[in-house]
Amino acid sequence: MHSGRVMLAVTGAVDWATAGALRATALEEIAAGVRIVVVDFSYLSFWDSSGMGAVASAYRSATRVGASVALAGLSPTLEKTYRLTGMDRVVPLHRDVRTALTALTA
Repeated sequence: MHSGRVMLAVTGAVDWATAGALRATALEEIAAGVRIVVVDFSYLSFWDSSGMGAVASAYRSATRVGASVALAGLSPTLEKTYRLTGMDRVVPLHRDVRTALTALTA
């Protein structure tokens, strides 16, 4: 964490077995006072609706306290799925962490 910001690096898969850990970590950071959460999916190989639900849950909790959540680094295949769900209209997606941080702190 730096100045109320945190980057959560996610690797492997986010599915029904692991989505709870992502959700819990994001919620803990928000409860601790973090106001900018960037989830780095650069090394994510798979996610399902549970993973997207974890992101949505973190986003809802963040907005209640005036915080922001953004995603970064989804592969083209996972990005396509994300955009097809319409989630990109709710939780912004950026090509990398630096771009996300710049957008959220502007």
